[in-house]
Amino acid sequence: MKMIAKWILLTGILGVILTGCGTSDDNNDGTNGAASSEDIEQVEQNENAATNNNGADENQNEETGLEEENTEDASPRNPEQTIKYQVNGETKEETAFLKESDNQNYSLYVLPEYELTAEEPNKDSLYLSENGQVFMRIEILPTDMQWDTIVENTKAQLAAVNEEVETVDVPSEDFFKDSIAMKSSTDEDIVTAYIIKNGEQPFKFTIFSKKVSDYSDAFLQMGKTIKAGKTN
Repeated sequence: MKMIAKWILLTGILGVILTGCGTSDDNNDGTNGAASSEDIEQVEQNENAATNNNGADENQNEETGLEEENTEDASPRNPEQTIKYQVNGETKEETAFLKESDNQNYSLYVLPEYELTAEEPNKDSLYLSENGQVFMRIEILPTDMQWDTIVENTKAQLAAVNEEVETVDVPSEDFFKDSIAMKSSTDEDIVTAYIIKNGEQPFKFTIFSKKVSDYSDAFLQMGKTIKAGKTN
């Protein structure tokens, strides 16, 4: 198409030149009857300049679109969110507040009765304020993790609580797609681990709760608000 446009433009120039020269007398030596090499070069330069300008405009549009998309993806999270959960069969609904980990690269919504703190490198603890033995351990996993290895290690951790480790169903939400949950328990304790197979940032949270006062669902509802990255 560029070659066609080029020759159409060149033909037009030649036509103008020939029209202007058609009424010339014989004093002209005939060189005005054809486009000079300078004319052709000027046409090519004009065409190249137009092409470069079009390319620059397209690149600018693509960059602008990319910036808009990145801006949309990086939009800050709301400072609070309502969370509905159950404790010992009783349904509750409270406003949770956005917290950002000082220890790992993620944020989540935390209910008023809970606190988030660093436990050790690459591990955080979200615990019930009135009972530190009821808590959820949050671990951000490496993106190049070996899935089978993580699963086997988690089974071994739960087997330390009780040799009988059972697989439990995960909620039917996109957040838990391709994820695995396992549980073990004693006469007093319930320990449940969720391995979230998130393509952008996989992570694991392990809930330590009590049978007489089971806060597992509250931790689960907070856990599914985990999002990798900064909040702003």
